[in-house]
Amino acid sequence: MDDFLEKLVERASERMDANQELFDGYFPAFVYGAGAFGRDVHRALVDAGLPVAGFIDHMERDEPFLNGTPVYLPEQAARTKDAGKAVVFLGLHNYQADVRKIIARLKNAGFSRIYSSVDLYDFFAEELGIRYWLVNRDYYFSLLPFLYKARDLLADSKSRALFSAIMEFRLTGDVSALPDPDLFDIYRPAGLPAWKTPLRFVDCGAFDGDTLKDFMNANIAIQSAVAFEPDPTNYSKLSHFVSRNQETLREAVLFPCGVFSSTRQLSFETGQGMASGISNKGAAVVQCVALDDAIPAFAPNLIKMDIEGAEYDALLGARRLISEHTPGIAVSLYHRPEHLWQLPMLVENIAPGKYNFHMRSHAMNDFELVLYALPKEWK
Repeated sequence: MDDFLEKLVERASERMDANQELFDGYFPAFVYGAGAFGRDVHRALVDAGLPVAGFIDHMERDEPFLNGTPVYLPEQAARTKDAGKAVVFLGLHNYQADVRKIIARLKNAGFSRIYSSVDLYDFFAEELGIRYWLVNRDYYFSLLPFLYKARDLLADSKSRALFSAIMEFRLTGDVSALPDPDLFDIYRPAGLPAWKTPLRFVDCGAFDGDTLKDFMNANIAIQSAVAFEPDPTNYSKLSHFVSRNQETLREAVLFPCGVFSSTRQLSFETGQGMASGISNKGAAVVQCVALDDAIPAFAPNLIKMDIEGAEYDALLGARRLISEHTPGIAVSLYHRPEHLWQLPMLVENIAPGKYNFHMRSHAMNDFELVLYALPKEWK
């Protein structure tokens, strides 16, 4: 019997128990990473009454302090007082950092007590909040049947191995479990059937036209495109891109809207570049549409969704398009922890038995994780 998730839960539980012993003795703390997440980790440590000796970063800074706290290179931090007792918390949560190399450099500098972002959530889950896929690891403990169901939907061994590696990382914090990502072929991964051309493409979260540009550079024929982008700055860039490429994108229609389960207005956080999205914290209000409402006469053969956590709702709003036309689907899985199993199960529910499901990673640290749902008739 396959019980790999139960074994991972055992490892995760052991790690959680061991982490509780961290506070049994004195230690100075360093936070690796001086970005937004690192600063939030610093604040959580300070608010918990822990002594923070400094930030550690990989590059020397012109300003040696951040909010009054010194910033060191790893080798400099290793020479500070009590560094031998120090704990390093990895305040890193992004798609670019090579955490394996960072950990190796820290170990070479002499640090041995290094705690991952997953470990941090054993202590500060409430203070830091859910961020993309990152959540306290015991969140998964009661959801194993759904995880197994999602894994069993995956059609190829590479996808199943990636799924297992992701769960090992999310439950244990061991970043070495993750395979190297495919950094270059997002939305057209090697080894999977190609999209049917010419494309009749629905681009949800079109940003500045980056996916359209990538398809054009790859000589993928585009018959027509419908692009949705609610952020005003991104939409302006998208519009300019399409205007400059009218010869190729003759039948492109742009909507300055978000995509959701129904047609309604929602709060939206603007000005975040690729990360702009629907949010209760957003000061702006944007018009959102259900795809079934907005483009009822369009017959897509590819729908892409990268919409900062609204993917589940957007798929619900495209139920008719998906069930009637069975388009290829490329949808982000990493914006919410539950999307890893909810999204493949939802597509299967909308169009039972019509899709083969595949999963590929296109960035570091469990970011840019994409579900590719390919119609079974595509051989």
